[in-house]
Amino acid sequence: MMESSFQLSGEWFGTGPHAQLMLSPSGGFRLWTSPEGGGAELQPGKVNAAEWRACRYVNAEVYHDCHDILVLLFTFRDKYDREITYHLGILPGVRTVICLPLEHLSGEKLFLPRYPGVMQTVLRGDARVDREQITGFSIATIPSAAERSADILGLCLSTEEPAFDYVYQPYVDELGQLKGREWPGKTADAAELVSRLRAERQRAAEWAETAETGGDNYTAGSLSRYGGWKELKFTATGYFRTAFDGRNWWFADPDGYALFSAGMDCVGPSSPMRVSGMEHLLPQLPGQDGAYQDAWSQEGREFSFGIANLITAFGPQWRVAWTELTEYRLRQGGFNTIGNWSDSRFIAASDLPYVYPLSGFPETQQRIFRDFPDVFSPEYGRNAQQFAEQLLPLREERRMVGYFMRNEPHWAFVDGLNLTQLMLASAVRFASKERFIQWLHEKYGTVEELNAAWNSRYTGYDELYNPDDTKPLADSVRAADYAQFNRLLIRRYVELPARACREAAPNHLNLGMRYAWVSSDEVLEGCEWFDVFSLNCYQFVPDREQIEQISSRLGKPVMIGEYHFGGADSGMLAYGIRAVATQEERGAAYRYFVEQAAAIPQLIGVHYFQWNDQPVLGRFDGENYQIGAADVCNSLYEPFMQGAEQAHKQMYKVRTGTAEPYQELPAEIPRTGF
Repeated sequence: MMESSFQLSGEWFGTGPHAQLMLSPSGGFRLWTSPEGGGAELQPGKVNAAEWRACRYVNAEVYHDCHDILVLLFTFRDKYDREITYHLGILPGVRTVICLPLEHLSGEKLFLPRYPGVMQTVLRGDARVDREQITGFSIATIPSAAERSADILGLCLSTEEPAFDYVYQPYVDELGQLKGREWPGKTADAAELVSRLRAERQRAAEWAETAETGGDNYTAGSLSRYGGWKELKFTATGYFRTAFDGRNWWFADPDGYALFSAGMDCVGPSSPMRVSGMEHLLPQLPGQDGAYQDAWSQEGREFSFGIANLITAFGPQWRVAWTELTEYRLRQGGFNTIGNWSDSRFIAASDLPYVYPLSGFPETQQRIFRDFPDVFSPEYGRNAQQFAEQLLPLREERRMVGYFMRNEPHWAFVDGLNLTQLMLASAVRFASKERFIQWLHEKYGTVEELNAAWNSRYTGYDELYNPDDTKPLADSVRAADYAQFNRLLIRRYVELPARACREAAPNHLNLGMRYAWVSSDEVLEGCEWFDVFSLNCYQFVPDREQIEQISSRLGKPVMIGEYHFGGADSGMLAYGIRAVATQEERGAAYRYFVEQAAAIPQLIGVHYFQWNDQPVLGRFDGENYQIGAADVCNSLYEPFMQGAEQAHKQMYKVRTGTAEPYQELPAEIPRTGF
């Protein structure tokens, strides 16, 4: 194994705003940052191009004892000033070995596979970095509630992955809760869990009996059988549709009643924990056969403490009990839609409307960038037709509000992405490249006219098939042609599967692709094929101006597929993408978001992410946020649910202008989102 160590001397010693590197008593160096976060630049004068080319990994060992997850940022910069940053989550109080595969500087991945002991690893930045032309390397942290310090040992370039040899150190208790810390609402033991859940199930049964006989639960009377608001009615079609009343966009339920969709994502018994690679941090788990077998999934790679706790409380009937509890809780909280990625058996047992996530968005064998396919290939058209066929069994389904074609396309995470340039830089003879060259030929005619416009020296159009990494100037004709063809690529990406879905399910709403954000107007190409444009919005309030612009451009309403707020007072180590200090403030943040959303005429729904907390040691990809309505012991965060109930009671008054939206925005604290 060849290694090239990073020296903490000369060119390798670094300082930066709010941060510094210093020699560590244990060897290596210590990174210190103020609460503002920050980092230190390490000039790679000790590592030459041959070493960057020969080595495949950057390895190190990290230890910190901060109050929560440490998010470390490792940034690589090339001579073209392009940057890619690896975001890694490191648990406190645990020696963690990290490994950064340099092959991913190609930019082709957004989320990286988990190494043992490491939480989520995400790549952000430009489309790619030339690993043979590295000119800058830095280490940093994101802002935090307090200063940070971390020991980083043995930082080196290597031809091999490191050894992940860990000491056994149980990190969570038998219920899946964080060990060594107390907080309000922590479940003391299994006996307390059983007593609480059984008592609440009895209350749920009493509520269900009252509701069945037309009792006074607050959803009865004012709402239709599909959850629509009886004060406003449109023409009934027998299916959910969109409607405009001259001021506001709405969903109209199958009976014609107006609906502002207040949904909850991932309604399921639990958020499973990834246990493969985390064995050294786990207590003794029950066997995969026997009473707790339902808690295991993914061929033993995942274990659900939440399901195990339900089995402890209710035995073999745990799913029936959980379903009764959850229907009761959602109804009491005023949620009117079961959101994305929810449990299919719960949907079947519930009367609530739901949204449906399609799977297997059409791909092609060769992709232009990340998950962006070769959209002019006949393969893409064929796969789009097959993709739409999953809607055929749902053609007559009345409770389905609509379907999402996919979630957060990974290609769209790069701002300013130039798909055409990336396509031309590839040696692959994409069908889309052939279409681009044909398009140029139709536009310019002779190659001499193309050269005159582009200030190029091609001898023939076929030369465009050769890999070309030319970076066009922002004001050049070449850049304008690239930008125009980018739009054609994105339009076809959207239009082919959307058209096929409309043919397969003409009575159901296409709710779009839930973009993570809208980085440019190009992203909207083809989106008029949707019935509703969806995006995810991790802010404290929806962006009214952006929503108005999107709706105006497309002539469609908009919905938000994800948002959330985490709290720092619940015994979890990461608080999500937006965070507040307490559960009371989480409830206030929820109420503020929903009521402000209801006041935006073009916005017709907001779905919260998600029903359960994520596990302490991370889900499949390492996310471990405190964002749920319920914790791992299936205990509700009551202040959060009270805020939700208040918001849902007020939202129609706010939407129709008879009440002002809630105005008390809680203070944000630094996030721990990866």
